[in-house]
Amino acid sequence: MKIRLFLFVMIPTFLMISSVGIYFIEYILSGNEESAFDSLFNSLWWAVVTFTTVGYGDMSPQTVQGRFFTFFVMAAGLINFSIVVSLVTDKFQQFRSGRDRGLEFLKIKGHVLVCSDDPTWMKEILSQNQKYVKRDKVVLISPSGEHPLLATSYKKLKWVSGDSFDLNVLRKAAAAKAKIAYVFYKDNSYALMTVLQLETLSDGRIVTQAQYVGREFRNYFEDVGCDHALDPYDLYVPLMLSAFHSQGAPAWINKVINRTQGHQIATRKTESLLIGKTWLELIKTKKQNHGIMPLAVVINEVVLINPEASFEIPKDSLIMQLEPFEIPKKSSAMQLELAESFPKGDLEKQAIDVMGMDEIGLDGHILISSDNKVFINRCLLEMSQRNQPEKIIVLTNIPLLEEIPGNLNVEWIEGDSNSEKSFLEAKSTEAKVALIDHAHDGQNLMAVLRLEQATDGEVFTIATYHKEDFDQQLFKVGCDFCLDPEELIAPILSQSALNPGLGTLIEEIILEEPTTQSLKVRHLSREWEADSWLSTILKLKEKEGELPVGLIRSQTHKLLVNPHPELEVNPGDRLIYITSAQQKGDEFESSEDSDSTLIEVKPSEEAVNLFRKGQVLFKKEENYEEAYNCFHQAAILNHTRAKYNLGLMNFNGKGVPKNLDESYHWFREAAKDGNEKARKALKSTRALQNITTNTLEHEIPEFDTELMGRLTEDQRFWFAGAVVAMVMADEHIDLHERSFLHSAIRIVRDKRKIQELEEYILRWQTPPI
Repeated sequence: MKIRLFLFVMIPTFLMISSVGIYFIEYILSGNEESAFDSLFNSLWWAVVTFTTVGYGDMSPQTVQGRFFTFFVMAAGLINFSIVVSLVTDKFQQFRSGRDRGLEFLKIKGHVLVCSDDPTWMKEILSQNQKYVKRDKVVLISPSGEHPLLATSYKKLKWVSGDSFDLNVLRKAAAAKAKIAYVFYKDNSYALMTVLQLETLSDGRIVTQAQYVGREFRNYFEDVGCDHALDPYDLYVPLMLSAFHSQGAPAWINKVINRTQGHQIATRKTESLLIGKTWLELIKTKKQNHGIMPLAVVINEVVLINPEASFEIPKDSLIMQLEPFEIPKKSSAMQLELAESFPKGDLEKQAIDVMGMDEIGLDGHILISSDNKVFINRCLLEMSQRNQPEKIIVLTNIPLLEEIPGNLNVEWIEGDSNSEKSFLEAKSTEAKVALIDHAHDGQNLMAVLRLEQATDGEVFTIATYHKEDFDQQLFKVGCDFCLDPEELIAPILSQSALNPGLGTLIEEIILEEPTTQSLKVRHLSREWEADSWLSTILKLKEKEGELPVGLIRSQTHKLLVNPHPELEVNPGDRLIYITSAQQKGDEFESSEDSDSTLIEVKPSEEAVNLFRKGQVLFKKEENYEEAYNCFHQAAILNHTRAKYNLGLMNFNGKGVPKNLDESYHWFREAAKDGNEKARKALKSTRALQNITTNTLEHEIPEFDTELMGRLTEDQRFWFAGAVVAMVMADEHIDLHERSFLHSAIRIVRDKRKIQELEEYILRWQTPPI
């Protein structure tokens, strides 16, 4: 305000008074027609030259009065000019100070926001984006009082100081015009509020990628519109377990995610020539002609991983594929060489050494050495889902957890998790696998070293690390497999922002959910007939539904991330492939406890008994048809987990023919009751049946309850039978017809009559009317 006052009011006024005054004294008052001040313009010129202290000397007053007037003009001009210079300097210093302290309002659009209170996380995200995002298009938001990356090469990046969930801070960062935002705070609520503010401010246009810790927060991030949210433990814990369940699979994921072997996963628009072709034809075309390996189809933001061979590629779909590394326009010579060396896939010369391929003993327990409560808890949950049969010994300084899965044999030893005494107590010499995760890398190193020395290298050690290149230190002391969680999270968050569905793909193939696809490793037997990689893909996909994506050579243990179509696959090699997760009894809801975020309706005693009977029939006797009947009766009595099990059985064709409409119905019913697994399963069945999002939200139609209440039981039974007969007249039941069937059955109160109607439906028979 002050500088504007001087520039636009005080200075013009001073110059006007000075020029008029000298003109009046030197020309009008003196009467000298030859005076240099013979015009107001010349007088103004003199006033400006005097005011700025330049003083050319081409004009000067000749009269005594004019010279006295000049004294005052020079003095006043010097004072005013000094004030202006001071104000401008102060303003510049304020601007520079504001920029250095992150206080300025930025004028930028189409930029990338990185919001976090963790400088290390920021640096990792930036390193993943540096090849694709210009530095002048990145804005950091941090609560720090100084530049969060001041001691790094990113110190010149634009930044804003403050909390990113503060609207004023977001406006300073021009968040409404940003393209992508990466969000992580040590407090999940801060990250959640930031995502909410970003989505609101940009009307959902910004692509938000968030990191959190705690499974209960996943739904919260989805509810506020986050495009992709990731819990590190959902990735690296299953990956550590895969290191000994599916040796070689974690290495494949690591190389693909970090793009270190000339390949990447990218989401591409389906070419018009491929629309309408089957999934098998698409695989053959892309792999044979370009060396590209299709992995999934994205339909209406739903990722359908490894569809059936006969699945037809719809219009407006996207293909997620493993392809040669994309070369930017200004690529380095090394990147260019990489791209040229992988024209259609890996040959023997591109194979890489893989750690963690040592033999694992058949006997022995699993040892967990950690001071991380979340890590231990997640390990036990993952092992529970996999129904881990081995004994598990937990060595930690943390008190015994309140809830330990009942299907695991766990021994808890509380004490120093790195002392020699503790390892002796944990019988470390008898362990076959050790999972190690400590806050400090030095503790991880000591744990690995002690275990390897105690067992002469017989134990298979899997550890985490955090410092850059610390994996080399772990390998030196004998660690079989190690990973840095940030090397997984940052690349996935960065790439999924540009490739829709990538994060979902990676998460689902690592986790072993019943209705999703998993990444597994198969050891080819001696009876395997050598064949080309392309023929192997097509043969296994067509006959067994498996999608081979990588290969490990038997003799050298070297990995080919995306083999060349003509590469020969030999007996003894290990195939890395994507396949449907195996359906087992323990994958059913078998406990009356649930970690669901919603409150489930408590079932009746009769429903519970029917449910338990169904479990026994399914697990122990493998009588799937009778088990289905029991679950069905329990579901009619509103048993939530029975509904979920019916969804699984219909999805996998256990006890009944495979029926995705029926599967979808029961998953939706269980999800409405609060079953979390059913909510996740809905995505798979919805994509397979090409059901629109709007259909998902439709409620089951209900008949007029008042009218039904006036009818007798026999009349209600006749009405329900009539509905069943009409629906089944064309021998086909779609989703909406299924809804009418179940609404009709619900109006009948006699359990015997309910069962009679159910049997008609199960046997695809029309009841007599």
